[in-house]
Amino acid sequence: MIFNLRFTIWAAAALIFFQAAVSSPAQDILADGNFDKADAADPARPAGWDRVDGLGVQWTTTPDSSHGRAIRMDTRLSEQAMQAQWIKTGLTNIWNIPKPEKNPIAETYGLSLYSAPMPVKPGQAYRITFDFKGPSGGAKVWVRGYGMFAGEKRRRWETYVACHAKGDGWTTCSQIFHPTKFRPDVSEMKVMLFAYYPPGVYWFDNVRLEPVPEAAAK
Repeated sequence: MIFNLRFTIWAAAALIFFQAAVSSPAQDILADGNFDKADAADPARPAGWDRVDGLGVQWTTTPDSSHGRAIRMDTRLSEQAMQAQWIKTGLTNIWNIPKPEKNPIAETYGLSLYSAPMPVKPGQAYRITFDFKGPSGGAKVWVRGYGMFAGEKRRRWETYVACHAKGDGWTTCSQIFHPTKFRPDVSEMKVMLFAYYPPGVYWFDNVRLEPVPEAAAK
């Protein structure tokens, strides 16, 4: 009788723990992948991300308002238009084309936006998830890992998720990756949104980066 009571209590406790683990959402380590918040020091840019140029890369409301604010990239713009905008907004220390041409930037450099760096836990697997809208096959979301090499911090590892679209609507893309499996010196990582060819308008929203259990990674 005592044994049965103890077992019942143990089973109930285990069930509560299991339900809590299943129902609790995974921790999102990306600062603001929903693009809902402005940076406290620079309200013109989304929190946790680099500055946008305001022309090729915009932080703006989606046309149908279904996603609130998101990142819009227009790769139809010429190299010359983008270079002029980077000079105007003081971003030539990040982006600079020595001899800009009239061709669409989709044909050469493309457009991109980086997140702030996030620490990487050794041996930890992660999952990136995001919503995408635009020409299929014309965009990627990169995760790039950095670590010390030859006395300086360098890019030591990277992976990407190819963006696929379904008609004119939004598509959710996801991938699991393991940054320290082959590069144990990786200590931090950044997300890079990237759009290129064909020339067009690309949207990114609801970017999540979360650790996953080893069993899920396998």
